[in-house]
Amino acid sequence: MIPALAFGGKRPKPTPTPTPTPAPTPVTVGVNGNEPLLAAAPDGTLYISALQHIYSSTDSGTTWTELLGPIYASSINLNSDSSISVDPGNRLYFTFDYPYAGTTAVCTSDDRGITWNCNPAVVPGGTDRMWTLAPTLTDDYEVTNEGLYETAFLHSTDRGSTWTPTSIGAGLFEPQTGPLLQKPGSTNVLQITKIYGTLPQEVPELKLYVYSPNSTGSIISAVRTTGLAMPLALPSAALGKDGQLWVASEQPNPAGGTEVVLARSTDEGVTWSKLAPIPGTMTGTAIFSWVAAGSPGHVGVIYYYTSDNANPNGDLTPFASSTWSTMWAESFNADSPTPTWTVRIVEWKEDPSNCIAHRARRAISSSKRNAQPSQPHHHLHGHAHYEHERFGVRSAGLHGS
Repeated sequence: MIPALAFGGKRPKPTPTPTPTPAPTPVTVGVNGNEPLLAAAPDGTLYISALQHIYSSTDSGTTWTELLGPIYASSINLNSDSSISVDPGNRLYFTFDYPYAGTTAVCTSDDRGITWNCNPAVVPGGTDRMWTLAPTLTDDYEVTNEGLYETAFLHSTDRGSTWTPTSIGAGLFEPQTGPLLQKPGSTNVLQITKIYGTLPQEVPELKLYVYSPNSTGSIISAVRTTGLAMPLALPSAALGKDGQLWVASEQPNPAGGTEVVLARSTDEGVTWSKLAPIPGTMTGTAIFSWVAAGSPGHVGVIYYYTSDNANPNGDLTPFASSTWSTMWAESFNADSPTPTWTVRIVEWKEDPSNCIAHRARRAISSSKRNAQPSQPHHHLHGHAHYEHERFGVRSAGLHGS
């Protein structure tokens, strides 16, 4: 025993240890919708957009209500993508295309989704995979893909009432992108994207678009490499409260499957530090990874996993009878040289007729028929589920194309 006198008569205070996120209890959000995205408002309201459907919760996710939503997002339209964001004044932004792969609309609500003001044709024509970001009361951003593949960037300075197309037809034919992000105090808008490349010597890679909305030149001031391979589904990225940028992906593992890997950047993607694979994914197959970040070093990754080893971009026969689990990996020191992770099963599914492999098989078969790379739809099986995590993030979720 160390005498208290050694510490000037006072015993040292024990170093507090972070409390892991409690074991999750899935909550049924609703029976309608796929590809959910989550956004948290400053007033504590939580929102989930699931294609043309939108839900809200005012009790930290314990119960959920499906909102009527704007008329342009009705079930009749079969919207193929959507995105949500909430600005510092609690204005909710809901963007989507209608009908399927049609015009991009942006709707806003100041009463938690009871009534809506809509611009039904922010980008007319055939559009796909839109994202919106409302970081301040004076600047809001929107991206979508005109003609399904060519990136368009739009800027609003009046809280979403009008939108200026800062760049349309920029020659960016990479529609498989992740959410828009902005580091506090920065004028840059960041977006993770899958770059397939057009030249034989180019290696497909996960890269970072850096938009500069206030510049007089090209709207994209840089395309920065991450050093990570492309994930199977849409890419994910998140900003921690300290402004550190986190990216998740998958890469081949020694057993013949795929493992989950992360990289982090403290300078908006100029330089990166790659982390060791998530424990437990060095064998088996992990896909559809999505990252969230909160306090410094507090990072979580959700993904699907099976113990079967095979290339999810190749022959899917080995997955015909696979059991797939939804996994959650969490670290409180992810920015340390040797992070420690807690990994647990959130949910498991073994019905091969409704599992992720069935959808991946269908999408990959489709991609072989098309000139442009296809993207597997990332639908959560059964009802949409929500797991309340203790992250101070504005949005998170598992998402597909």
